[in-house]
Amino acid sequence: MNPATRAAVAGARRSPRRLLLTGLAVLVATVFAAGAVILTATLRGEVTGSLSSVPAGAAYSLETGGPSDGADPAAVVDRLRAVPGVDAVSESRSGPSSVEAGAASGSWTLSTDPMTGPLSTLDPLTAGRLPSGPGEVLVGAGTAERTGLAPGALVGIGGRTLTVTGVVPLRSGNGDALVVPDGDPAATALYGGRIAVAGSPDPAALAAVPGVGAVATADEQRDADLASASASADALLAGLSVFVGLALVAAAVVVASTFRIVLARRTRELALLRCVGASRGQVARSVLAEAVLTGVVAGAGGAALAVAGGWAVSAVVGATGTEVPELVVPWGRLAGCVLLAVVVTVLAALSPALAAGRTPPVVALGAADATGARGPRARVRVTLAALALLAAGALAALAVELGDALTGTALAALSGMSVFAALVVAGPFVVSGAAALLAPLVARWAPGRIAVGNARRMSRRTAAMTTVLSLGVGLTAALLVAVAGASADARASIDRNYPADVVVFPGTVDRDTDALAARLDAAPELTARVSDGIVLVDPVPGADPVAVRSAVARGAGDASAAFVADMREQTERAVGAVRGIGLGLVGVTLLVAVVGVGVTLALSVSERTREIALLRTLGLSRAASRRAVAAEAALAGAVAAVLGVVIGGAYGVLALAATGIGAPTSGIPLGQLAALAAAVVAVAVAASVGPVRRAGRIEPAHGVVAA
Repeated sequence: MNPATRAAVAGARRSPRRLLLTGLAVLVATVFAAGAVILTATLRGEVTGSLSSVPAGAAYSLETGGPSDGADPAAVVDRLRAVPGVDAVSESRSGPSSVEAGAASGSWTLSTDPMTGPLSTLDPLTAGRLPSGPGEVLVGAGTAERTGLAPGALVGIGGRTLTVTGVVPLRSGNGDALVVPDGDPAATALYGGRIAVAGSPDPAALAAVPGVGAVATADEQRDADLASASASADALLAGLSVFVGLALVAAAVVVASTFRIVLARRTRELALLRCVGASRGQVARSVLAEAVLTGVVAGAGGAALAVAGGWAVSAVVGATGTEVPELVVPWGRLAGCVLLAVVVTVLAALSPALAAGRTPPVVALGAADATGARGPRARVRVTLAALALLAAGALAALAVELGDALTGTALAALSGMSVFAALVVAGPFVVSGAAALLAPLVARWAPGRIAVGNARRMSRRTAAMTTVLSLGVGLTAALLVAVAGASADARASIDRNYPADVVVFPGTVDRDTDALAARLDAAPELTARVSDGIVLVDPVPGADPVAVRSAVARGAGDASAAFVADMREQTERAVGAVRGIGLGLVGVTLLVAVVGVGVTLALSVSERTREIALLRTLGLSRAASRRAVAAEAALAGAVAAVLGVVIGGAYGVLALAATGIGAPTSGIPLGQLAALAAAVVAVAVAASVGPVRRAGRIEPAHGVVAA
């Protein structure tokens, strides 16, 4: 180990706080990355352990053509029962069905199960008993909780009245669901296609049964189901990886800025190393060694926090009585997260390390304390920013012209990243310009003058805070605009395609729409008409909503009915879920940016101790020094809020255009964007609380001596 590296390691041991501040942004990003890995591994373990639709007691899984291909599944089942070696046969059927259940009447999911024997897939009942035959039904546990249905309750399906005998846990999502025994007439119109067979029959004999399309062993079918489910988990991980990458990019910008500040404070130390014989390469390698150490500590800490958080969440949720899947911790992938944190940290520190190695000893000994005060190279930066903006414009135009939603969205995202790259390059000029605009407004307020002066003098440092914040704000603004536009488009689509309160689609039995409309119109609560092969139903003025739902379910028979009010509610619920998940994902990038603001200001105040002390000596009060730091944070937050909202809002509109939705019909959500901008400024000021308190504690004499 060369003397420079030994000095770097010794410095890290003497000042662990510096190591922590430098790697804090990487730690947050690693927590997110490791959490995504643990989540997807746990989901994969859950789905591969229980989501295969093949019953545990099945020996073979058969595919049939179904009624649309001329095959009668019921007849196929009867023929299979006659095959030697077959112990049991069950055809799984599932689909929407109109259910009359008072105020909860509507289109529910109806499925079949043999109820007993080796081919039953039901979990133990939570209440009641199993149906003993046709005319009895099980209700899903979630449905029972939402509707109040309990054993003994009656529901209507296709003009028949069925009795609820029990409550069973079902994986039916948010929809309402019922389970009837195999062979119940209510399941006649349901979609089938897969038949499970128990026993030890000859597979060739099964394949020879008329109506059987394909024969697979139960294990083969389970493997296929598991591969499909695993692919879903991999797709989730791929989607999360995009946001992990954004968080790491933000962390890299923060780390690069932090290393520049730290190295500026160590200029004399590095110069002394050069004076005693350390080469440029040794100095640069010592900085990179410190970056490796920072990355290892931050990455390992982030992975450990993610594992601890996963166990804590599992314990808390499990304590509420909710069934929680067993937490899967993929140690190999977590090691990959730590390695990724190290690589990102080293790459972020590369430029500051090379700059430190290029500093001649004599110049370093006489250099200023803050290299951030060095002006940016305008010609190079402006040229690079212009090229990035040109690329962004070309990608945006191509995204709209292609007309393919997936490719267009990807190109729009690349265009946005190009704009971010331009912002990183031209950030110092943007910050200087914004500070110049604000200067007249704060000319009579000393803390404001100091903050604006620092922003102009240390434009590179301030720009590092604003660009990362702009990335987080821009992602959030784009999400809000895109979700608002997609939500408005979904509502407009519902109103356009369903011009009535209830839409009834012909079933496999009730194919005559005129007869179906006449039957529905005969109810005193309804008016019905046929339009384009479907039946449109509206309630008469003043009709009781519960009576309307019951009348529709009673008159629809085996036809499925869609209540437009339910569709609107489901759409709003889905949009809200997408908005919440999206805000949570991009919020990690915003969190990394806020951490960067706090770390940068903390190091900045520490570096400017002599300057602040001198200002205190000249009459600046303790409160005014605090306000100056807070004003600097507010300035960074305000610039980031304006840039992020404007650029993000534009890219939200671009994403809508690239996906074919077009301009948002309900307009831009200005209120949400204004709230976002105000929140960013407030959070940036809140992140400066620590540096503000430190600035207030600097005494004039202490500051001069410390310098």
